[in-house]
Order: sequence, then structure tokens, then C-alpha cells
Amino acid sequence: MIKNLLLSLCATFSLIAWGEVHLQKSFTLIGTNKYPDNFTHFAYANPNAPKGGILRLARTGSFDTLNPFNSKGTAPDYLYYTYGSLMTRSADEPHTLYPFLAEAIEYPENYSWVAFHINPAARFSDNHPVTSKDVVFTFELLKKEGSPFLKNLYKDVARVEKTSPNRVVFYLDKPSKKQAALLGYIRVLPHHYWHTRNFQDRHLDSPVTSGPLIVKSVKMGQSVHFERIKNYWAVNLPSQKGRYNFDEIRVDYYRDRQAVIEGFRAGLYDVYQETDSNRWHQAFGFPAVKEGRVLKKDIELLYPSGMSALAFNLRREKFRNPALRQALITAFDFEWINRKLLNSDYQRTMSFFSNTPLSATGLPTEEELKLLKPFQDQLPRELFQQTITLPGSAGSGKDRKNVREALALFKKAGYRLDNGRMKEHSSGKPLTLNLITDDPKQERLLLSYRKSLADLGIELNIQTLEKTLFRKKVRAFDFELVDWYFWQSTYPGTELYHMWSSKVAMEKQSGNITGISNPVVDYLLAETSKADSYETLIPIVRALDRVLMWGHYVIPKWHTQTTHLAYWHHIDHPSQDHLYWLDLNNWWYKSDKSP
Repeated sequence: MIKNLLLSLCATFSLIAWGEVHLQKSFTLIGTNKYPDNFTHFAYANPNAPKGGILRLARTGSFDTLNPFNSKGTAPDYLYYTYGSLMTRSADEPHTLYPFLAEAIEYPENYSWVAFHINPAARFSDNHPVTSKDVVFTFELLKKEGSPFLKNLYKDVARVEKTSPNRVVFYLDKPSKKQAALLGYIRVLPHHYWHTRNFQDRHLDSPVTSGPLIVKSVKMGQSVHFERIKNYWAVNLPSQKGRYNFDEIRVDYYRDRQAVIEGFRAGLYDVYQETDSNRWHQAFGFPAVKEGRVLKKDIELLYPSGMSALAFNLRREKFRNPALRQALITAFDFEWINRKLLNSDYQRTMSFFSNTPLSATGLPTEEELKLLKPFQDQLPRELFQQTITLPGSAGSGKDRKNVREALALFKKAGYRLDNGRMKEHSSGKPLTLNLITDDPKQERLLLSYRKSLADLGIELNIQTLEKTLFRKKVRAFDFELVDWYFWQSTYPGTELYHMWSSKVAMEKQSGNITGISNPVVDYLLAETSKADSYETLIPIVRALDRVLMWGHYVIPKWHTQTTHLAYWHHIDHPSQDHLYWLDLNNWWYKSDKSP
């Protein structure tokens, strides 16, 4: 009776301090969840998919670590799937989390804390139970020794507390629904494995994991072999049912993309994803395709397009001149590249948030103007008067109007043509540019840009680097221009700070690779952290998008929502329609077909 009275008093206090406390299985950021509490499997997964066989994949580049959390090296693809998260997303809706290691989420009306109830059945790969002690250990380890991205992701969490073996509570400095969701994504590490090891090592051995896969064997830099855990505890969990169907997954690393294509044609691996439209239309008519042993599929995905671009390093003196950056953007002929090299399958990227409601379109709305007008003297007047546009052309490869505009901008930036060379007027130094990429295909596509700049008297050097070296240079800000992809989530939050805050502009390994240090950007980033709903976030991010686009910090490239996929006929899959991302973990092996 006394126990019940105390519980009643605690519940009454909770209602007064926090408002109503919710305890539920799923957690939705926007709208309502698609799947009810009693759902049996995701609609895009086949609950009767056979288990067995091997999935053979190929990637370019290399890897040198099996620790994906500390930014000390390059981890192999698929390694994240060896770690389970507290909750997991469905691929056919953008904003809902469902049970995985945690069977329920608990939070008050004001989101000042969030608690996760660990499933008592959850197990690590060595059969140790997953407990709240492991979650506390993981969070404190990642916040102290994790990558700058992870540290930033959890910077608004004050502390974490284990209240029982299966309940863990996070207390938030800046309460928000998005922060609660981000905590649901934590991939849990085993305390009993890691507490005696140096987390800063690259850990080339195979660790104990919390996901459905373990590393079976590895040849560092060449291949990694994953194995499905037999009798995995979550095999019939609704969010996992019909998934992770292959007994083994082998990922081989090739030196370049052409070697990958030849390996696929020879049947050395099973699935190939093509991003080059010209190659897709021209190089996939080989005999196995005509015979039906290799199948082709175009998939329209719903994920945010993000921004693929050539990013300036503003830490370099010459790129601090916005007129110079704008001139270099004007000289980029997307239409010619798209028509001649991309089969006209792409569209120009006009936003950092393309394919989402957060993309800035038209003129600023009243809500956006309230945010931006106090900084009117610090922003280009065009931001308030014009829609976001990029120079277009007829696709001839030498648009005279764009050339004239580029020359005028170079002159404004303090450069002039002198005997066929673009030179800085004050010093007489020729303008040269150095661009790094990790994709040979991009080098081929960007040769036309090098020619456009050469016609303006500018030398562009393009260097294709092996992926590990490329990432080292980017993380150390050792570049002038970099071919980069700025990813976005469907509901962005603190990761925006990691990308653009002036506080991390000089922090090595941060996501602010351009080195943006703009007080207006900082103000808008602070406003995003205050947004208590998606509706209030929209005008803030749209205003941020305008500031970034009118700041001319990158040379936007192109995007498409279509993924070109080829796969051998012994691999099968459920429907791929209306998904936000491609997930081969829903596919399976057909034992009646030969590889």
C-alpha cells in the first residue's frame, strides 16, 4: 500500500513538472505513424523470405579500420549494420521510429527528458544481454571520444542515467522532439567488450556487436566478410522480420569503377548500382542482360537530394572574395554536361534541401523576412528581391552571355585577363585552382569545366585520390576545391550545426568543410534548435537555405531521384516502390537459381 502511494505521488509530481508523460512503442516526429503497435512486419519486407546464400558486393577504394565511431580511419561499407540501434526507421515513411533494442520510448510533454525501455530479450553477438548500463556507457563514450559529428549530435544532452537494468533516461539541456529521436538512433556498444580497450585505436579485430551481423573475416583494405547471427534474438521482431536474409555478405574493394563494372559483368558479385546515366544506357546490354540472367531496374527513391557540389575552402584567402566565387559558379556549364555526358537525365541542384519542404523557393515569405530583415545590411540585396537561380546556358559549351557575366565578376573580384591569363590585378599572379575528388567518373565529367575555365585564362588541376587519402585531406582542410556531397535528413536538427557553424569552422574533422563563418548562419542555426515542431522549422531552414545559396559557398552540380540497379537473377527483392532509400537487407537468395 505504501509502495502504491509513493508511485501515485511520483506520478502526480510528474504531471505537475512535465505535463503528461507518454509511454509508447513508436515515436513520430511529424504526423502519425504508418504502422500500428501490433504490426507484424514492414510492408516492403517479405516475412516469408528464405534465409540462406551469400550476397556479394563491390565497392571502390579501401578501408583501414573496423571502428566507425572515432574518425580515425575509413571503415568498410556495411559495418554499421553490425550495430543495433535503440529504435529503427521504416524505409517507406520519413519520420517515425519503431522498436529495436528498445521496446518502448517514454517522454514528457515538454521533452525535457526521454527514456528508453530495453527489450529484455535483446542480446549482443556473444549472447550477453543488452542493458541500460551498455546504453549509458555507449553515450558517455561517444560524447567523450567519438567523432566530432557524434559529439555535436549529442551536445544538448545534459546527462544520462540508468534507472533500472532495462530503463535508461537522457536529460536534455535543450528539450526538443528531434533530439529525442536522435537518441533513438544510438547504436549500442557492449560495455563488457569496450571498457578495457582503447577506443581511439582502429581496432582491426572483429568486435562484439549488437546488430544482426558480425564480421566473419577481413583482409584489411581488400575485403570484409559478414555473417548473419544464427538464432538472432530479433529475427521475428516486427521491425526486423523478413530482413537480413543472407547467411553471408561479402564486400570486395576494387581500385576503380571500371574494375567494378567488369567484375559485375563477369559474375564476381551480385548487385551493381550505376550513377552514370550514359554508362547505364550504353554499357548494360551485354549477353547476360539479353538472356535474362542479369535484371535491370530503375527505382525512384524519395530521399532528400541534398547538395552535390564543388565546395570552396574559405580558409584560403582567395576564396574569401564572394565575387570570385560567383564568377567561378557562372563559368560552370551544367546544361552542356547534362546533355553531352549525362543523357539529359539530371536536374541542376538549386537548394541544399532539394526534394523536401525545406527548400527555399520563390521570394522570401513573411516568416522568413522576420528572420532575415534584421541582417539586411549583411546580406546580398538580391536575396530579398530575386528567387534563387543559377546561370543557365543553351548547352553549347561556350555561352557568350555567361562568359561576359563571368568576366565582369572576375573584374569586380580584382582579376583581369592579361595575355590570355587571368591574373590578380594587385599582384599580377595568375589564377590557378586545385580540385580534389575521390571518383574518377567525376573527373571525366568535370573536364568540360576545366576547359571552360581555360578559355577564361584559368588553370584548373583535377586530382583523383584514393578514398582514404581523400578523406584525410578533407578532414584536415587540405584542399582548395573539393567534390563533396552535403547530405540532409528529412527532419534536420543539430547536424546542421556540424555542417555550418562558425564554432567548428576551424575544428579538424568537423563537417564544416567549407569553413563558413557567418553570423547570420549562426543565428539561424540557433533558431533551428529552438523549433518545437516541423512547421516552425520550415521557415527557419528555408531562410538558412537562402543565405547559403546567396553566399555562393559552393558550385552546385546536379541530382536525380532515379537509381539504376542491375542484379543477377539468383537474387530477389520485394517491391521497391515509394521507399526513401535503397536497402539490400530486404533482399534474399533464390536457391533454385545459379549465380
